[in-house]
Amino acid sequence: MTSREKICVISSDDKDISSISNSNFFVNLKEKYATQSVDRIAVMETIVPNAFYNISDGSTTKGNGPENNTLILSATGMGTLNFVLPAGQYNILQLIASLQTLINAQLTPLGRTVTITRDEITNLLTFSFLGGVSILFKKESTMAPVLGFATDLNGTLVTMTEPPDLSGINSVYIHSEALSDGSGIDASKGIINLVDCVSLHNVPYGTFSYKQTTDASFSTIAYTIPRNLNRIDIRLRDREGNLLNIGTKRLTLVIKVYYSV
Repeated sequence: MTSREKICVISSDDKDISSISNSNFFVNLKEKYATQSVDRIAVMETIVPNAFYNISDGSTTKGNGPENNTLILSATGMGTLNFVLPAGQYNILQLIASLQTLINAQLTPLGRTVTITRDEITNLLTFSFLGGVSILFKKESTMAPVLGFATDLNGTLVTMTEPPDLSGINSVYIHSEALSDGSGIDASKGIINLVDCVSLHNVPYGTFSYKQTTDASFSTIAYTIPRNLNRIDIRLRDREGNLLNIGTKRLTLVIKVYYSV
C-alpha cells in the first residue's frame, strides 16, 4: 500500500440540497478515488465570518448565539419586570441609550425613572433610580455578564461590580462526524466531533477570521480505521455547543487528505 495526499476544499458554496444553512451543511465530493481509504486528515486553513451579534436573543435563525438580552428587575410596588433588548451589534453608548429607553418605557408609568451612566476611568455602569424605592437586579438576568454583575444587586443607586462585556462570541468550533474521530473532549459533554477551533478575537463584526496551520502535525486527525470521505458534514457551534448560523456568508475549510492506494 502506498500513502498519497490531496488538498480538499470544503465550502458552504458547494452544500447539497439537504443542507440546513451555510454553517450546517453537507458536501458531496465528486472526486471518489482519493477520498477512499483515508487514514487521516490535517486541517490547513479555516475561514469563518464573524456574523454573530454581541447582544443575542438566542435565535439560531439570526445567528446570534446564546441569549444575553434580558434584564430582570424587581421592587415593591412594581413586581418583577423583564426588559428584553432587541438583538443586534451594540457599542457601549448604544447599549446605554437603548437600555435606558427600554427600562423607562416601563418604569415611567409606575412613577419611576432610571439614568444610566458610565465611569470613564473604571468603565463601570451605574443605574440611578428616581422614585424612592430600591430596585433589585436579579442575577438570573441573561444580560448580567454583559452589564457586569454576577450576584443580586439592590438600591436606588446601583453600580455594577465589573466592567460591561460586549465582546460577544470569542471563538467558534467546527464539528464534523465524517472528518472527526471523536477528536475533541469537552469538559461538560465528553467526547465531541471537533475538527477545528477559530478565534474571533480582534475580528470585527461582519468580517472574516482566517486561520492557517503551517505544520500539519499540529492539526492532524488520525482514524482508527480508514474511512470514506465522499460525503462530509460541517456544523459550526459556539463554546456551549449551540449551532450557529452565518446567514449568506461563506464558511470554508481546507484539509489535506491522506489515503492509501
